[in-house]
Amino acid sequence: MNKKNITYIAAEHIRPHPENPRKNLGDLSELTESIRKNGVLQNLTVVPVEGEPGEYMTLIGHRRYAAGVQAEVTEFPCQIKEGLSRREQVSIMLEENMQRNDLTIMEQAQGFQLMLDLGETEDTIAEKTGFSKTTVRHRLNIAKLDQKELKKKEQDECFQLTLKDLYELEKVKDVKTRNKILKEASDSRNLASRAQSAVAEAKRQENAKIIAAMLKKLGVKKAPKEVENEQYSGKWKTVKEFELDEDAPKRIKLPETESELLYLVWYRNLKVIMKAPKEKRELSPWEKEQKEKDKAKRRIKAVLKESTVRRKEFIQNIISGKISAVKDSEKEIELIWQGLVPLAAYVSLSTLRRFFLDKDEYKCTDEEKKAAQEKADGLSMLHQMLIILHDAMASTNEPFDWKLQFNQVKGDALMKGYEALEPYGWYFEREDEKKVLDGTYELYAKENGEKNE
Repeated sequence: MNKKNITYIAAEHIRPHPENPRKNLGDLSELTESIRKNGVLQNLTVVPVEGEPGEYMTLIGHRRYAAGVQAEVTEFPCQIKEGLSRREQVSIMLEENMQRNDLTIMEQAQGFQLMLDLGETEDTIAEKTGFSKTTVRHRLNIAKLDQKELKKKEQDECFQLTLKDLYELEKVKDVKTRNKILKEASDSRNLASRAQSAVAEAKRQENAKIIAAMLKKLGVKKAPKEVENEQYSGKWKTVKEFELDEDAPKRIKLPETESELLYLVWYRNLKVIMKAPKEKRELSPWEKEQKEKDKAKRRIKAVLKESTVRRKEFIQNIISGKISAVKDSEKEIELIWQGLVPLAAYVSLSTLRRFFLDKDEYKCTDEEKKAAQEKADGLSMLHQMLIILHDAMASTNEPFDWKLQFNQVKGDALMKGYEALEPYGWYFEREDEKKVLDGTYELYAKENGEKNE
């Protein structure tokens, strides 16, 4: 030990620095035993407590101090640093811990945020800690999360939170949405899945906002709320439709009409609508019943279509690696198989190839089909099984009969398919998605012809 400028201070006059970024000191038993045998071989660095003469806080040597107390050391060799600002103290503690790799990701995040609060910038934090500006930015985004919820997830052995998951969450711009996802996620894959869905939904909302502004300039008004409930009534006709997953158009051209045009967001689309021509004759009771039934079918099919689109995107994310691979692949293969059997899945090369085609196969060139087949051939068996599962679910798709009565066998088969996706983090974004599959959806007819309540 360098004894120059060393002062021995009684243990009771030293306390841990409250802003030490390292909150968890880890296992101190080995260090405690070493101090019992050999004493404190390296001095602490301390700063005076403002307004309390003779009292000090540890700046460097937090673990040494804690282990020394456990070893019943009565006084510690210390180097006293005078005149350091709060900002300088935090910076020294961070640098010391960073150099020893003593801080967890969460502790780094909180430390960087504290430095930012004390007047540092991303550039100066990077310069003082040796981390890249990108890493500093990532850590600061972690610091914006609900720290209590983050700690809870970090301590949950089943959750296994990783930096990759947190980076997926970071892509969600709205911090409130990030915290909502963090709270609701059941595990790390579910968190990644929810984050990816939130990013896609934010993009759709942004595209809808852009298109709506263009339509307003053309005199198209937003449809009242009640019009949304009439979409399957036959009262409205779709004039133009925009897919919100695609970039907003540069210009919009609408057909000429004397009728008033309205717009509304419908699932992943923005629709421009107008009132449909009225029926020229009075419908019979049977025709009215059929019309109501067709309206209900269209609503149910719209829910199923949304689930199918989300399911394909979800499996694409698994194959591309955006969603982490499951640890127990054998168990996952068994779950997929349990889903494939009740769905009476059909296996063929074209089933796998079609997954990678963005239009009907008969419209594709030989080169496009060959490229799609090469992608399919390069997949693992597990990933190929996921594609076959998706195709089987799409083929089954409608868990109801011509009377609009729920088909329990088909509903159970589809639910089995979704159960096979749950280990990857699948969840139903909307309650009606699940109700359509478990038979509780209000539009299903009962055996006597009535609808569910």
